[in-house]
Amino acid sequence: VNGCRYCQSAHTVIGKMNGFTDDQVLEIRGGSASFNPKLDALVALAKEITATQGRPNSAVLQHFFDAGYSKGALVDVVLAIADKVVMNYVHNITQIPIDFPIAPELEAVAA
Repeated sequence: VNGCRYCQSAHTVIGKMNGFTDDQVLEIRGGSASFNPKLDALVALAKEITATQGRPNSAVLQHFFDAGYSKGALVDVVLAIADKVVMNYVHNITQIPIDFPIAPELEAVAA
């Protein structure tokens, strides 16, 4: 969502290690998960929270709860996003070399 190449590459590898296909990983990176409605609600909310700096649209938030997630899960999502933002900043500042296979750019995949 926020373009950190290190994190995109790391999360792509981790997604594959957890059983997601290449196409599913790319779809999740694009902000949806049509192959799994509950995951789709989570992905949509994570993207929305990130894009709005913590001010998600009420419909997206309600969709998350309607998918079966709790208020506790919402706190977990916010904490996970906060952790990733810090990691993005660390990479942006340090420019640590990417030690994972480089994830493809979403634009290049869509073309």
